[in-house]
Amino acid sequence: MLEKEFKYFKDHQEDLVKKYRGKYLVIVGNEVVRVHDAEIDAYAEAKKRFKPGTFLIPHCLPGKSSYTQTFNSRVNFGVYPAKVRTSLSRKAIYGDRLR
Repeated sequence: MLEKEFKYFKDHQEDLVKKYRGKYLVIVGNEVVRVHDAEIDAYAEAKKRFKPGTFLIPHCLPGKSSYTQTFNSRVNFGVYPAKVRTSLSRKAIYGDRLR
């Protein structure tokens, strides 16, 4: 879903930025169908004209940051930090599974 629109944006990003830098584009298929100053306006207009899931609204800026988000988490998936690991006995770590 939206692979075509995303590929179009990435493939033409440099040209689109020259023409629409800082704007929000509504892309359907391989075509920019609307250009807006605000993301909410782009979404409201696109929602009226197109079925949800059929349009992409990228912020037209240079570089990967315009279409990439990075999320960081401090979740620990069962890997003990070195200080904790060395202070625990094998019995405490493995419980009854240790033979």
